[in-house]
Amino acid sequence: MSNEKSGREGLVTYHRDGHIGFITLNRPDKRNALNPVVWNALDRAIGMAEEDGEARVVLLRGEGESFCAGLDLTPENELFSFVNKPPDASQKIQFFKEVRKTQDIHTRLERILKPTIAVIHGHCLGAGLELVLCCDIRLCSQETVFAFPEAKLGFITDVGGLQRLPRVVGRGHAKEIAFRGHRFDANRALAINLVNDVFPDRETLEKKGTDMAEEIGSNPPLAVQGAKEVFLFDEEASLEESLEYNAARSSMIVPSEDLFEAVSAYMQKRKGVYKGA
Repeated sequence: MSNEKSGREGLVTYHRDGHIGFITLNRPDKRNALNPVVWNALDRAIGMAEEDGEARVVLLRGEGESFCAGLDLTPENELFSFVNKPPDASQKIQFFKEVRKTQDIHTRLERILKPTIAVIHGHCLGAGLELVLCCDIRLCSQETVFAFPEAKLGFITDVGGLQRLPRVVGRGHAKEIAFRGHRFDANRALAINLVNDVFPDRETLEKKGTDMAEEIGSNPPLAVQGAKEVFLFDEEASLEESLEYNAARSSMIVPSEDLFEAVSAYMQKRKGVYKGA
């Protein structure tokens, strides 16, 4: 699939190379800061990834010096039209609707059935950190800094970070990050399991991220997507419900052509060729 623009002036792009889909934040002059226009473009890019039948894994990345500096604090962000007016009930209702709409975009990324890998460099702050928490795997370069700075700015992290962060790093670390609003480095992110791995520079990061995506994409897609569905279900269900769903989901793909091919490839010590059937 050739490079495609998903939003106004290509603020977020989607393209595929082989079985890897790439969603790229493309606002480097603003360090990929997020506002409603960018989120809408992101939503369209997620839709492209969902509909791309050849994509088996999706990489999320950012152009320029930073992955994402967080919320756009310039006048270009229409959300500040709510903040700069005297408060009234209709204003609060409209702001609530905007927040819920943005939450839904994040949830859509989280629930895409293809595994997702966030490739993070430079800055991953506020709304940017909320975004990567929707991904299955997070990788970063050594110079990356992370934060939820909202407490220092007088508002609340509100598009899913306070729900997803404790599931990743535990409630104690999550509360510290949210309450302090401080910046912390890649080593700390690795120590608290916020990221899966840290690489010395951006070039190595992007290569290792692509290598991991290629490895995942080379596996039988029914098995990989089935595992992701079980993980998603498990987050909302009791242990017994999740075990039952796991058994049901597994039985959906056994037997399959890919299963027979995987066993044959393993026995013959060769790389399997999978069709998702």
